[in-house]
Amino acid sequence: MEQKTDSSFWQVAFTHFVPCFFVGVFLLYVLNGILPEDVVATLAKRMFSLEDVIIAALNGTLTACIVWLFHRDRNRRLKRVGARSQHPIEKKTLRYATLVGFIGGALDVLLLLHAEGVILVTILVVFILVWHLRIFNHHIVNMLKPGNIATWGEVSELMRIYMTMLAGFTLLNATLEGAHLLLGSTPPFGFMVNGGDIFLNSFYYTVVTMTTLGFGDIVPKTWDGKLMLIFQCLVSYVMFALMVGIITRGVIRVRDNEED
Repeated sequence: MEQKTDSSFWQVAFTHFVPCFFVGVFLLYVLNGILPEDVVATLAKRMFSLEDVIIAALNGTLTACIVWLFHRDRNRRLKRVGARSQHPIEKKTLRYATLVGFIGGALDVLLLLHAEGVILVTILVVFILVWHLRIFNHHIVNMLKPGNIATWGEVSELMRIYMTMLAGFTLLNATLEGAHLLLGSTPPFGFMVNGGDIFLNSFYYTVVTMTTLGFGDIVPKTWDGKLMLIFQCLVSYVMFALMVGIITRGVIRVRDNEED
């Protein structure tokens, strides 16, 4: 009989908030090209204005739609292939995920675009990343036990955590850069040098760092930027190496006709 994954709201919030917040930022770039310039300027100057509320609701709705469509398509694919190692999510969990998508997309406007929200976003993202590291460590310990071979469902969960860490570090690097710019101090990474975009360059820098490419075109220049790089390298390199080791050790696929 097909099993399904059902979670509490807080479990869904912890697993979905960072990716939803990340997607919401990208949607803001799209909206930035559509909205009138005076509306964008107003968003950057005032806190909780009418424009804030309208754009926050729009961005949250778009993010929620993306989350809903993603899980609906995933459920259909899993039902079609009959996978047991990855289960379709329950309708209640889907509603929770959609709600978290709306919250994450809305908070992109209400927090990230205003100086008052930078610190709150940073604290929240750090807390979620630490929580995901604990989950990753728990999974790895079980998978590395003698004679244990991971399933594709378990590997998929590790990849989900890794991608969440990538999104989280992108947000942290961008907010750290933004905090320095707001204070008028030396930017730690220089994402906006020569007209560069702070978020896209942060995403590029994070991907290059976490995939061990290390091109060196963007390097930290301040003490806090260097500390961020050290932490990011230690976490991402260990995670990357462990996942490669798990996959090369062997992966099995749990089939429907196998006995529990």
